[in-house]
Amino acid sequence: MPISNTCVKTGQHSVAMTQIPYPDQPGPGQALIRTTLSTICGSDMHLVDEMPIPAGVPMGHEAIGVVEAVGAGVTNFKAGDRVASGCLACCGMCKRCQEGDHSVCETFNAPGNLLFGAQGEYFLVNGAQAGLAKVPDSLSDEQVLFVTDIMSTGFAAIERAGIRTGDTVAIFAQGPVGLCATAGARALGAGRIIAVESIPERVAMSKRFGADIVLDPADAVAKIQQMTGNRGVDIAVEALGHQATFANACASVRIGGTVSSVGVYGAFPELTMATGGTFIHRKLVTTLCPVGTNRLERLMALIAGGTVDLTPLLTHSMKISDTPAGYDLFRKREGGVLKIALRP
Repeated sequence: MPISNTCVKTGQHSVAMTQIPYPDQPGPGQALIRTTLSTICGSDMHLVDEMPIPAGVPMGHEAIGVVEAVGAGVTNFKAGDRVASGCLACCGMCKRCQEGDHSVCETFNAPGNLLFGAQGEYFLVNGAQAGLAKVPDSLSDEQVLFVTDIMSTGFAAIERAGIRTGDTVAIFAQGPVGLCATAGARALGAGRIIAVESIPERVAMSKRFGADIVLDPADAVAKIQQMTGNRGVDIAVEALGHQATFANACASVRIGGTVSSVGVYGAFPELTMATGGTFIHRKLVTTLCPVGTNRLERLMALIAGGTVDLTPLLTHSMKISDTPAGYDLFRKREGGVLKIALRP
C-alpha cells in the first residue's frame, strides 16, 4: 500500500504534511499517480484561507506524474505512462461532457469535482479514462505542468469571449491566470493586448508573455478609454477575483464587447455591476477550467510547436515535503513569486 506524504488543510490559514495511505488497486475509473511535479495555485490559497473546506482535506490539483496503477474501466492508460491530469474530474459520457463541457461534468457533481491531493507523493484521479493525457517524451514536466489548470483557464478566458483576429484585449491583473490569458490572447490572434498590473515583476512578465502595454490599475480605465477613442476594448478579462477589477473590466469594454471573468472570488462574495449606460448591449461570460484528454492534448500541441512557453512562471522551487513553507511564501507574495515547483 503506497503511503503518500501529502499537504493537507489543518484549519483556516494553516496546512501541514501528513501520511495518507492509498490502495494498491484503485477503484473503478480511478488511476493512482506518482507525482513528479506539482505546484500551489491561487485557488489553493482561497481554499485554505477563506473557504469553508474542512480540516483534513488533501491539497493540490495541478500535477504531472507517472501512472502506478489503474482501476476497472481505465483502458487508455497503464502503469508507467507519464501523464497530465486535469484539475477537475470528468466522465466523458454525460450530456455536458458530450457537449464539450467536461469541467461541469454531471457524473462528478460539478463544481464539486476538483482534484485533491496533488501536493503529495501520490494522488488518485477519478474519471481517469476521460481526464488524463499522455505527455510526449519531447516535453518536460515543467513545460506542460500548467495545461492542468491555469493555461487552460487563461486561454479559455479568451476563447469564451469569442476573440476575433485583431481584437483589442484588456486583461486586469497579471497573476498566473492573468499571464496565461495574456499568452492566450497573443496566441489566438489579438491585435493589441493591454495588461493592467502594478507589481514590477509581474509587469515585466506580462510584457514577456505578449502584452503591448501595461497600465497601472489606478487610472487604467481612463487610459483605456483614451487609447481606444472612448470606444472601449473588444474583450476585457477579469483575472483577479475582486469587485474593483470586475467593475473596471465592465467599464472598459465597448458596446457589443465581452467581459470574461475567470478570477476566483474567494469566499463567494456578491458582485455588483452597472446596469445603466456603461453596460448596455455588452456580454458577460464566466469560465470553469476546461479539462479532458482532448483539451490537454491540444494545449500540449501548442507548447510542442513553440507557440507558448509558460516555464518562466516557475519562479521558485522546493520539495513537496516543504509545501507548507510554499503556502507562506505564496501568501506573502515575497521574492516575485508566481508559481512554485514542488518536486518529490
